[in-house]
Amino acid sequence: MTDEWLQIGNYSVFPWSISGVETCVVIKTNGPTLTFDLGYSCRSSVSSNLVFFSHGHMDHISGIAQHAAKRSLYGMKPAKYYSPVHLVEPLTSLCKMYGSIAGNIPELEKMNIIPAPVGEVINLPSGLKIKPFPTTHRCPSQGYMMYHNVKNLKEEFVGKPSQEIAQLVKSGVQIHDEYDVPELAYTGDTTFDVFTNPPTEDLFRVKLLITEATYIDQEPGKDQIQKARDRGHMHLQEIADNADMFKNVENILLIHFSDKYSTKYIQETVKKTLPDSIVNKVHIATIAKEIYG
Repeated sequence: MTDEWLQIGNYSVFPWSISGVETCVVIKTNGPTLTFDLGYSCRSSVSSNLVFFSHGHMDHISGIAQHAAKRSLYGMKPAKYYSPVHLVEPLTSLCKMYGSIAGNIPELEKMNIIPAPVGEVINLPSGLKIKPFPTTHRCPSQGYMMYHNVKNLKEEFVGKPSQEIAQLVKSGVQIHDEYDVPELAYTGDTTFDVFTNPPTEDLFRVKLLITEATYIDQEPGKDQIQKARDRGHMHLQEIADNADMFKNVENILLIHFSDKYSTKYIQETVKKTLPDSIVNKVHIATIAKEIYG
């Protein structure tokens, strides 16, 4: 199978996702390659040593042991798996069980599964930071916001000789203004409440928002939006009806479409449903559907 990456802004993204089946979203940044969820350890995810889980449903976590075993097979160092706090112990036990079944594989018996509490900052290489935020699903869940730390020389030091700047730094003077730029957000499975009652306004300022659109169809006499909410998911129409919310988001990647929809139907419905103000910034994840048929 040939990996089919999407180029979205500054990011290369491999979004393998079908609702209830498998979700694994891999993102190449200017620094590390990040993976969000492991319902299946697709080939693209194996080189990623930073994995972030959104919740405990099988289509989002069942590939964890497979991922660790594949990295071991290729002689790679153990990955770091960041997890909602309540899943750390059961995921650890699960991997130990797999290790025992497979013949005491050390990599599975000593997994690096790290609690990632909502609101805690996780520092990554290349000035990147990850911050978990709460989402609303049928089980405890969370999304992840990625920031890029930026340092700019303070205005009063601009134009000063480099020797003078070096001396100021040596003497402990803070010469930079430092701030975090919201770059990317991954919501995982969630209702639209994550946007109507946002945990942070940075959700609407990212360069790439990755969120779900499990349901996209309309059936006469049936409230499909309420059906989506009742099942802890989102309906495409909710995005369309609230398109103005996303005016400052540069790109949106929709994932997690129900398996009952064909690729053609997804493409046509997204284009037909979303207003002109937003449709051109929306990308859709149908790679898994196209390969499965």
